[in-house]
Amino acid sequence: MAKQRVTVDFDADLLAELRAEEPGKPDRELLEDLAHRRLGQSAVRRIRARFDLPEDEAVALGVRAVRDARRES
Repeated sequence: MAKQRVTVDFDADLLAELRAEEPGKPDRELLEDLAHRRLGQSAVRRIRARFDLPEDEAVALGVRAVRDARRES
């Protein structure tokens, strides 16, 4: 999958909070990490709902889904 760059507006206060959590990390990486975490949380919810798994198993599958998504991008 080819990468495309887009320009987005992002709340400056929220970005400042992200910067405070991980000083020195570029803004692009901060926002990408945030998106990956959100996707991982969504994956856990979908997996739990679909398979009625215990939380630890769903989390493990969600982590795997995020790692796979990172490899594809």
